[in-house]
Amino acid sequence: MSELETWIAATGVWPVHDDIADAVIPEHVLNDPALTLIAKGLFALLVAEQGRPVNPYEDSYETPAAITEAVEELISAGLAVRVQH
Repeated sequence: MSELETWIAATGVWPVHDDIADAVIPEHVLNDPALTLIAKGLFALLVAEQGRPVNPYEDSYETPAAITEAVEELISAGLAVRVQH
């Protein structure tokens, strides 16, 4: 487990699904050229968590710097917010 901790969640209202395979990542997010692939993947994780906050540093393969950059991208784009956990 990483020593770094930042809890984030997707902004807005998202439907909750009994089967997470039914969750949909909006095309405008996937096609946004301003977002890196890491940020898009992190956003998919946020949607999959159905409103539960996520610490993206926990059990990650990416470097802390890459995760921090992705978090900042999502926050700047209005797709995620930092939350208290």
